[in-house]
Amino acid sequence: MRKKGIALLLLSALLIMQAGSALASVPYRTFTLGMDGNLVQTQAAYEPIRTMTRFGETTLKNPADMRMGPDGNLYIADDGNNRILVITQNGEYVKEIGNKKSLKSAQGVFVDGDLNVFVADEKARAVVVFDKDGNEIRTYTKPTDTPLFGENAAFKPNKIVLDKRGNLYIASTGNTNGIVQLSPVGGGEFLGYYGANQSRVTWITAIRQKIMSEEQLKMQADIVPTSVKNLAIDEKGMVYTVSEAENAALRRLNVAGSNTLTTDYNTERTTAVAVNSFGSIFTANKDGYIMEYTSEGSTLFYFGATDTGDQRVGTFKSVTGLVVTDDYNIFVLDEILNSVQVMRATEFTDLVHQAFTLFQDGKYAESKVPWTEVLRMNSLFTYASTGLGEALYREGNFDEALAAFRNGGNRKGYSDAFWEMRSDWLHKNLGGILIVIVAAAVVLKILSMLDQKFHFMVPVRAATDKIKNIPILRQVGWCFTMMRNPFDCSYGIKKEKRSSLWAAAIIVVLFFILQVANKYASGFLFKTVREGEYELLRDGALTFGAFLLLTVCCYLVCTIKDGEARFKDIVIGGAAALTPMLIALPIRLILSNVVTFNEEFFLTLLDVVAYGFTGVLIVLAIMYLNDYSFKKTLAIIVITLFTVLVTVALLFVVYVLIGQLIDFVSSIYGEVVYRFVRKV
Repeated sequence: MRKKGIALLLLSALLIMQAGSALASVPYRTFTLGMDGNLVQTQAAYEPIRTMTRFGETTLKNPADMRMGPDGNLYIADDGNNRILVITQNGEYVKEIGNKKSLKSAQGVFVDGDLNVFVADEKARAVVVFDKDGNEIRTYTKPTDTPLFGENAAFKPNKIVLDKRGNLYIASTGNTNGIVQLSPVGGGEFLGYYGANQSRVTWITAIRQKIMSEEQLKMQADIVPTSVKNLAIDEKGMVYTVSEAENAALRRLNVAGSNTLTTDYNTERTTAVAVNSFGSIFTANKDGYIMEYTSEGSTLFYFGATDTGDQRVGTFKSVTGLVVTDDYNIFVLDEILNSVQVMRATEFTDLVHQAFTLFQDGKYAESKVPWTEVLRMNSLFTYASTGLGEALYREGNFDEALAAFRNGGNRKGYSDAFWEMRSDWLHKNLGGILIVIVAAAVVLKILSMLDQKFHFMVPVRAATDKIKNIPILRQVGWCFTMMRNPFDCSYGIKKEKRSSLWAAAIIVVLFFILQVANKYASGFLFKTVREGEYELLRDGALTFGAFLLLTVCCYLVCTIKDGEARFKDIVIGGAAALTPMLIALPIRLILSNVVTFNEEFFLTLLDVVAYGFTGVLIVLAIMYLNDYSFKKTLAIIVITLFTVLVTVALLFVVYVLIGQLIDFVSSIYGEVVYRFVRKV
C-alpha cells in the first residue's frame, strides 16, 4: 500500500508538471465570439513551437514584411539590412536579394509565379523587381504620364501584391486616394486608384465640411481617410487590405474595388493580413494580437499577447508580417524583436477546420460529427453551433437546426429555420385551423339566434354590466376613451372626475408589466437582452421615475404658464395617453414570437403607430386639460423637456456629491478607528 501511495504521488506530480509545462508554452489566452457579441475564452487555438532569430550566419534588422513564395520559402523584407532575405520554413538560410546599392528601404515584398521578387522601396519611391537569381530587371516609379494620379499625390510604396495578370497593387504611404494600380506592361501604366478607405463622417465632421476651407479640412485627422497599411491577395484575385483605423480594419475588395467582407469583430492598429487557399483570413495588430476569420467574416479565434520584456515565445512587440500555410502554420514577423515566430494549430482548432472544410465542400452530414465534437469540448464555441445548425438546415432537420442556431446566437439562421418550420406546420394544420374558425363562427351565430329567442344570455350580460360598473374598473375604462375622443376624456377627467389617481396607477403598472414582458419574453429574433439576464429594479426605476419626473415637470411648467390643470389631472391625463401602448404591446409580444425577419415590417409599423399615437394623445391631453392653443402646447412640451434635462443633471450632481461625502465620512471614520486602535 505504501508503494502504491508513493507511485500515485509521483504520477500526480508528473501530471502537474506536464500541465504546468503545457500552460507555460501558451503565454496568452484564446477567445472566440460569444452569442452576445462579446469575446468569451476558449481552448488554446494555436501554440507557439519555435522562434527564429538567426538564419545561418545572419540576423534580421527592423524587418517590415514577409511573404511565402511559390517555392514554399519565406521572403522577408529586411529593411535595416537593405535586402530581401530568403529562408526555409524551418529557418534555414537560402539566399538574399538586393543590397544597399539597389535598395534604400525594403518595406514590402511579393513573389510571383516565376519567382520574380517585387520590392516596395519607400525611400527610393519605387518598386524594384528582381529575377529569381537576384538580378535587378525592372523599376516602377511614380506615374507621370497621366494627370489622373495627381501632381501632389505621394508615391511611397510600402506594400505590394500582384494578381494573376501581373497587375501591381501598391499601398503608398501618405496617399489617401487608395491603392495604386499599375499595369505590368510598358513602364507601369497607371490604371487608377483602387479601394480607398472611407472617412468616418459624423454630424460634427459634416458641419466642419460645410464651414471650413479645404486647407482647414486637411488639418482634421478624422476627416481625411486613412491609408492602407498592408495587403494580401487570394487565389481568386480578391485583395485584402488592413488599416490601423477601426472602421477599416479589414476589407476584401472585388475587381471594382468594393468591399465584400463584413466582419463581426474588429481590432484597432491592424498591421498585417494573410489568407490561405481555404479562404481563412488572419490579421494581426501592432500589439501582437492575432485574429482568425472565416471567409464570411465570422470570428473564429482571437489570441496573442504583447511582449513585456521577458521575450516569451508567443508574445510580440510589433507585428509587421503574417504568413499562413494551408496546414494552418502561422509565421509571425516582429520588427522590434527581429524574429519570426512559428505557431501551429492545436487539436481543437484542427477539429474546427475539419468541420468547416467539410461544410464548405457541401458534405453537410459529414460535418455534423466534428461540429458536435467541438461543442462537446466547448459548449460556448458559438460558431460550432452555427455550423451544426447550417448542416442540419441543409438536411431539412429544421427543428434541431432551430435549437443549434439559438445556441449559437445566429439570428439569421434561426429566422430561416423558423420560417421553414412554420411553413411545414401551416401546411399540415391550415385545414384544421380553417375548420375550427368556421365552426366557431357558426356556433356563435347559432348562440346569438337562440339568445334572441330564449334570452338565456341575460344573466351573463347582467353579470358583465355589474363588473363594468365597479368604480375602479369604470375609471380605468374612462381613460381608454382618450383614444376615441381626447376632448371628452380630458373634460371628464378635469370637470366630471370620471377617473382617479388609482386608475392612473393601474394603467402605468400595466404599461410597466407589458414593457417588461416585451423585453424579456419576446421571440429570440427580436429580444434585445441576453438570455437569463433580468434588470427588473432598473426597469421599474426608469419607467416609474420617468413618468413621475415628466408629470411633475409638466405640471410646474403649466402652472407658471397659466395652465388650468391640477397635478392630479396631469397624472391621469398622462396615464390615459398611454392606453394605445396597452393595446399595442400585447400584440407586439405575440407577433415577436411568430414572425421572422421577413415580416419584421409589421413590428416596425406597429411600433411607429403605437408610439406616434401616444405622442399625439400626450399633446392633445396637455392642450385640452390646460385650455392651451396648439402652438402654446408645443412650447410647453419643449420647456418641459428642457426642465427634465436640467433636473436630471442636478440629480446627477447631487448623487456625485453624496457619494463623495460618504467617501469622506468613511475615510475619517477609518482614520479615527486606526488611531484609536494604535493607542490601545
